[in-house]
Amino acid sequence: MAIIPHITESEWLIMHELWKESPLTAAQLVERVQAQKGLVATTIKTLLRRLISKSAVRFTIDENNAKLYYYFPNVTEEECIEKQSKHFLSLYYGGNVNKMLATFVDDSQLSGEEIDQLKDLLDAKKKTLEEE
Repeated sequence: MAIIPHITESEWLIMHELWKESPLTAAQLVERVQAQKGLVATTIKTLLRRLISKSAVRFTIDENNAKLYYYFPNVTEEECIEKQSKHFLSLYYGGNVNKMLATFVDDSQLSGEEIDQLKDLLDAKKKTLEEE
């Protein structure tokens, strides 16, 4: 498995756009991110360069125009979410899943349906562990 880089909150804006549609040019990324957050173009391009240096984003150069670059993700959204989830759990809850879930359940206004869905997820996980 490839090393999944840590992606900052601002960098997620870029990644979300690339996960939705790729490849995109820098101009297209700037337009889309500005429509959401109003960041200036230089900031967006800086974030893009950081993602390239982290190997989260790759690019190709247009065959007919060497000044035109096309950007696309080098990591999947699922990989990044898993990495961020583990980081969050470790940073804020010392790796204790029970503590994290208890906090979320206590602080959330869950519907009966959402509680049933959580029970189903836990039951499925338990069944998987028993089958191993």
